Amino acid sequence: MLTIVENQSRRLEAVIIALLLITPLMPQANAADLTVARPFDAASLDPQRVGATYSLQITNLIFDTLLTMDKDGSVHPGLASDWTMADDGKTYSFTIRDGIRCHDGSAFDADAAKASLERALDPSTLNPNLTLWGPITGTAVDGNRLMVSFSERYGPFTAFLTSMQAAFLCPSSFSAKEFKPIGTGPFKFASWTRNDSIQLEANPEYKNSNPLVQNAGKPHIDKLTFKVIPEAVARMAALRSGEADMVEPSLQEAIDLKGDSDFKVYASELSGQQMFASYTWKIKPLDDPSIRKAIGMAMNREAYAAIAFEGLVKTASCPVAPNLFATDQTLCATWGAKYDPEGAKAVLAAKGYTPDEPLKVKLVVYKGEGWDRMHEIMQQDLAAVGVQAEIETWDVAAFYGHMSDVNARTDGPPAILTMGMSGVDPDYLYFLWRRPGASNLGLNAELDVMLEEQRKLSGEPRADKIHDIQEYLLTNTYAVPLISPGWGWLMASTAKVNDFKMGFMVSLLFNDVTVSE
Repeated sequence: MLTIVENQSRRLEAVIIALLLITPLMPQANAADLTVARPFDAASLDPQRVGATYSLQITNLIFDTLLTMDKDGSVHPGLASDWTMADDGKTYSFTIRDGIRCHDGSAFDADAAKASLERALDPSTLNPNLTLWGPITGTAVDGNRLMVSFSERYGPFTAFLTSMQAAFLCPSSFSAKEFKPIGTGPFKFASWTRNDSIQLEANPEYKNSNPLVQNAGKPHIDKLTFKVIPEAVARMAALRSGEADMVEPSLQEAIDLKGDSDFKVYASELSGQQMFASYTWKIKPLDDPSIRKAIGMAMNREAYAAIAFEGLVKTASCPVAPNLFATDQTLCATWGAKYDPEGAKAVLAAKGYTPDEPLKVKLVVYKGEGWDRMHEIMQQDLAAVGVQAEIETWDVAAFYGHMSDVNARTDGPPAILTMGMSGVDPDYLYFLWRRPGASNLGLNAELDVMLEEQRKLSGEPRADKIHDIQEYLLTNTYAVPLISPGWGWLMASTAKVNDFKMGFMVSLLFNDVTVSE
């Protein structure tokens, strides 16, 4: 006869065995709350009224886009399950997926998509990204299809529809006087204490279509909190103490964490960011393409990536960031200036410039982590081939205005300038180089025509034209691509955080994230 203790013991063993049979033998991850510390708060949660990354990183979690982009730059379905373009390229038709629900339970259909698009285009919205939508002349709905008409072909349109700047809002967001962040995205808005924290909750009805995300449904984490901690030291203290699960670190802090198994560091490899050098080509002797090329040949990009940015970035060969449409790094490398300091020295010597009698230029730059060290190395690179570069450092706020003045000049000290650009499509070449161009960077009528033409093409013909533009910029050495990603969008987490990703334009993807026990 079993005693009471023996009987209870056997019952306990049976329960344990049953639990083992139904519990997978794998590392455990729980539905959890996740806290992310950043230096700045969002300015607004209305994606049609903001352009800053810190705001769009949040709105991109609340709102979806009509289309999505894979890591190779190819465009995929989003809120739209499929799309077509008319033969004349002036009308697009998007099929809105069935069964999409907004966070408040209302339906998101073709009428809702039309209302959101029309608000984005309305001048009274004051959308800072209005011009990126292209020359749209009208919208219409036919059943579950949204039609968008253009005055002329606009090749970048589908790529733009994948970006954080092209979020589609539920009409209930803007139907009342006070805006409410109501979308269809993986997380729902919960609360916002300005300059302190934003809280989001997982959308239990979410159905994923983003090819960068593996999880087909609701995010694994239940609550996502973005906490504002302006001081870098305080953010790191929060990470190490467990107050925060993830933080935005400084470059030096990311370097310190790279070798610590208790933490993970993430670089924005799909950011679409590109850093490059340009010239005041209207000012002698930089009006000479051979001198511009020689200067490019002196720049040791491998050292900039490995030393200045501690291997958290990669070298780039194209005027457009890697992973975007029609970007072929191998092809660009055949057109651009290759690192060859001895060759650069010979070219410059033939022009009368040597380390003893150097060409004197200004290296006009803005202050930033990694950038400062890169410019010091660049200064040494140039000195070795006969170019004496005086570094002139500006704060970011003043840099672009000063660069506009410098690029407009036809006399005065010649200058080399470094800057960055980002986007989801090579069309940002249009913004940079079509006259007058960003900060007066624009070149000439020949390039203007090519930049206009690529906008009116699609598919392979557009890719060919973009290659022509990049070849023109590189063979004439108007641009020297340096590294990508171009600046300090880094994230760090505890080792317990699994499957976090950074997407295009530094979007933050938490759909797949789990937190280990």
